[in-house]
Amino acid sequence: MTSERVHDVLVVGGGNGGLSAAAHLLRRGCPDVGLIEPAERHVYKPLQHYVGAGLADPDELARPQASLIPAGVEWHRTAAVSIDPVRLSVRCADGSEVRGRDILLAPGARIDWDLLPGAERALREGTAITTWDDSELDRARSRLAAMTSGRAIFHVHGQPASGQETAFKPLLIACDTWRAAGVLDRIEVVLVHEGPQLHAVEAIEREIRRHLEDYGVDVRRATHIQSIEGDAVALVGPYGSGAEQADLIVLHAPYAAHGFIADSGLDAEGTGGFIAVDPETLRHPQHPRIWAVGDGTDLGDARTGGALRSQVKIAVENIRRARGGLELQRYDGYTVAPIATARRSLSFGEYDRELRVRRSLPVPDQIRSSPVWHVLDRYALPQVYWHRLLKGRL
Repeated sequence: MTSERVHDVLVVGGGNGGLSAAAHLLRRGCPDVGLIEPAERHVYKPLQHYVGAGLADPDELARPQASLIPAGVEWHRTAAVSIDPVRLSVRCADGSEVRGRDILLAPGARIDWDLLPGAERALREGTAITTWDDSELDRARSRLAAMTSGRAIFHVHGQPASGQETAFKPLLIACDTWRAAGVLDRIEVVLVHEGPQLHAVEAIEREIRRHLEDYGVDVRRATHIQSIEGDAVALVGPYGSGAEQADLIVLHAPYAAHGFIADSGLDAEGTGGFIAVDPETLRHPQHPRIWAVGDGTDLGDARTGGALRSQVKIAVENIRRARGGLELQRYDGYTVAPIATARRSLSFGEYDRELRVRRSLPVPDQIRSSPVWHVLDRYALPQVYWHRLLKGRL
């Protein structure tokens, strides 16, 4: 026997997108919001790279999930295991069934080290580190600080990736740290980048390259890590293929969709198991009362917190408009690329689906790295996240 609860809008996922969506729904007058999320701890992911690099305290990283659930939202402390898109129902791990007049999906993506053979073992044995998994940050911090000579290979993979631009943070912060310690000249730094270019936006590409050249980084574009065996990294790419030794391997975590998405028929050909969605309306193409935002959707480069803020507001507004038979709002693919180029300097590029540079702040150039953008990213945005964004005030 299963219990069933019906909400006006049911949100699946209690990360950035799910919590802010629930808060926005309440503020827009939704009478009954349900939220499905099993985690008891909520992590502000952009801060992980600063913690891993030794520039932020681990205590700043997370808060109890219970403290963040908007008042008035019914929290189902369980995981979604399947979705019936016709009945608009979600079957949960605890045996319950929860339904909604509309369902807003914000499940995020999951790290899948199996996609990178040998990575999990390398992390376990300490030959590799990552700043993408908050359980690995202590080891990342100590290994980066202890590096005084040798060869360091940093990895940035292509889509699907969560906050792809932030994958440059560990590399460029480490180079600045090593330079300040007087050891950068004794470290051979290699960037293995899966994409044919460092960034799709030319102006952001130029800014990244400027700093890589300044630090003397050996850049391997269109190159993949095929596998990791001990301290040997098997590379495949136009700059040479074969096993290369490394004293330190810094991995960008490979992401995959949650299995229940494809199992529920909510993906489509070419989405790689991620949620199929109209990229402009954020509505599922076959199921008009299912909406989706965030890393779990097939939205290309728009997998950042800044992109989520725009997506959530449009998805919430479009639920209201669809019910009233009104024209839906359009999401233009806006996203943001916060790239730390040093310990206290950052490039804050913004762009849209057409790769046009956007500026949300009244300044002439956000792409040129500046200490101002570092202060914004490191100190201001975490406070905005906890006190405004997750509360639906932004």
